[in-house]
Amino acid sequence: MVKNILKVIIIILVLIGIFYGISITIKKVKPEMTQKEIDTKIFDMVKGRTAEITEFYTYGRAFNIMGKVNNIQKDNFESVKLVVTDGLDYEEMYKLNYTFEENNLIFHSDNEINSGLIIDKLENKEYFLLLRVKVNNSSEAKFYTFKNVSNNEALEYYTVTQNEKNRKATICFLEKTNGEQINTYLSIQLNDAELPDDVYDIVIDAGHGGTDVGEKLGNDTEADITLEYAKLLKTQLEEKGLKVKLTRDDNNTKLYNYTNMYDSAGRITVACKSQAKWMISFHVNNGNSQLRGLEIYVPCKCNLDFAQTMAKKIKAYTSISFSNNNSFKKLDGVYEQNFTPTVIQSYINTANKKGYEPYNITTDTPYLYTIREVGGIATNAYVDGRNKEYSKNEYYQSHQGLECYQIELGYIKNDLEIIKNEKEGYVRAITETICDNI
Repeated sequence: MVKNILKVIIIILVLIGIFYGISITIKKVKPEMTQKEIDTKIFDMVKGRTAEITEFYTYGRAFNIMGKVNNIQKDNFESVKLVVTDGLDYEEMYKLNYTFEENNLIFHSDNEINSGLIIDKLENKEYFLLLRVKVNNSSEAKFYTFKNVSNNEALEYYTVTQNEKNRKATICFLEKTNGEQINTYLSIQLNDAELPDDVYDIVIDAGHGGTDVGEKLGNDTEADITLEYAKLLKTQLEEKGLKVKLTRDDNNTKLYNYTNMYDSAGRITVACKSQAKWMISFHVNNGNSQLRGLEIYVPCKCNLDFAQTMAKKIKAYTSISFSNNNSFKKLDGVYEQNFTPTVIQSYINTANKKGYEPYNITTDTPYLYTIREVGGIATNAYVDGRNKEYSKNEYYQSHQGLECYQIELGYIKNDLEIIKNEKEGYVRAITETICDNI
């Protein structure tokens, strides 16, 4: 009896082994899709339909698009989404915002310029970007490839350093032939790559410098204070393995004034050239005797989570309070200052008086140039040389913007001792905020 049971068990085990071996063999011989088959699958989906990309850009780590689809009726429209797929097992959809101009669907990705498609989260491979449009009288959605009608060329993007490694993303429009059909499409290709010598993860801007000392109280100047903060933060971030660039340091700080920030070695040019993902700009406030506290300024149309976390950490690690200034306040310690109609009119008056065409400034344009001018098209940067007092910002139309935060450490009249004595707490908070968001 025992022998019979053992035989049955052995037979069962043998059968399981045979079945398992066959299944492994089947998996091994299962053919993978060739690139041509992937292309055919994608382009059979779109059936030659093409949407126009009017703008595309990165801001920090986020990739965003704007564009148009012709002949979509508003009354018959249901939804529009961005699809990111490798044609195999990866597919992610992003909800798009939209408006209509007659029968043209105008779409754009996230309202928050530092949100959207976060490139660093993608794995190494090639991705197709498609538009998915659903209308009410169709049971199935229609898919579109993209063609570039913007003034921008391909983007080269490097991921933030992690474990001493980086990757390169090439974002470009390509053509492929499917039978007699030539298809244009938007591609993101990621591969491992060394970070070039002139590309950085983070740039730190020490406000003012040279002949422009900024705010001053006794022997203490804003330019000296901000440079101390910038150097300390650089050290802390480099210890975390990040590659950091200063817009000015002990060697070049004497060269700066308030008009040469767009020159070839100016602070804005140095920052933009770095292709960094974040920019931290240090400043010290001045105001009436009642004002005190921390203020972190953010760009217009920005997700505030990063700034809010940083403000809370600074308050937790130092004795600084959140500012009691209510002008431009968004959250405790977080501020957004844009141009107002009154200030816009004053700029127009100045342009008319000096004989140059007024800048295209709106109430969605960030007022602080350290935020605005490093963001390119994402932040409506505009300094193009028409005002001869300043040289041209060569990056004002860039579609690769730095996510910039201007940190007003406190008010020089009321917070100077905290600012001078608690640098380590400020810098610890900023370092943690950056590292926690990588």
